[in-house]
Amino acid sequence: TAGMGDCLAGTVLSLITLANKDDKIPSILFATGVHSLAADIIKEEAGDIGLLASQVIIKINKLLNEKFVLYEDLFKKAGEENNLEWELLAAISFQESQWDPKAKSNMGVRGMMMVTLETAAIVGVKNRLDPEQSINGGSKYIASMIEKNIFGESSSDQLAISLASYNLGPTNIINIARGINKEPNEMVWQDFVNILENLSGEDVNLKDVNGYKRGHQTIDYVHRVEDYYKLMIAYSCKNPTYRSSFL
Repeated sequence: TAGMGDCLAGTVLSLITLANKDDKIPSILFATGVHSLAADIIKEEAGDIGLLASQVIIKINKLLNEKFVLYEDLFKKAGEENNLEWELLAAISFQESQWDPKAKSNMGVRGMMMVTLETAAIVGVKNRLDPEQSINGGSKYIASMIEKNIFGESSSDQLAISLASYNLGPTNIINIARGINKEPNEMVWQDFVNILENLSGEDVNLKDVNGYKRGHQTIDYVHRVEDYYKLMIAYSCKNPTYRSSFL
C-alpha cells in the first residue's frame, strides 16, 4: 500500500543515514523488494546507486522472498519468548547461515543459528538441523549473553559486546575486558574493537582463516549483524531500537 511504501521509504532513508560508511551505501538496504519507492530519495541523499553490487541485491532479495518467509513465524515466536526483537534474531541467523537450516562450517557449528554441540546441550537443542530447534536455541543463547553481560556504557554498546560474545565466546570477551582500564559500565564497543583488531586465533584457541585474524572476524560479525538488523527493520517497516550508537 501507499502507506507501507511511505513508511519503508522513510525507514530506508534513515537507515542509510545511520549505516553509510565511507560514503558507500550498504547494499543490504536495497533488498526490501520496494527499493524503487525510495530510489529518487536515495539518489539525492546518499549518492550513486551504481556503487552497489547488483548481484548482492538480487541474492538477498531472493533469500528474503524464498527462504526467510518460510521461517518468519519461528523468528517472531522466538523473539517473543526471549524478549528480543525478532528482526535482530533474523539478522543474526542471516549472518550465520543465510537462513539455511542445513548450513555447517569446518569448525563443527551447524544449522540456522550455527550453534556448537556444547551450546546445543546448554540450550536444549537435540537436532541442530531442525530450523525451529536451532532458532529457539540460538535465541536462548543470545538472550543469555545479553542478560549476563555486564560490559557497556549504552544499551547499544551492551548489545554489540553481547554479539561478540555469541561469536567469540563469553570467556574470551571477559578476558578482553580485563585489558580495558575502565569500569564495566564505562566501557564502549570501540574499546573492545581496539583489542580485537590485534587478536589472532592463537590468542583464543581458535583459527585464523587465510590471514583473516579471529579478532577481525568478530568485529566484522558485529558490523554485519548491525547492517542485517537494519535490513530487517526496513523489511518490517518500523523504527530501529538500536541506532547509530550500535557501533
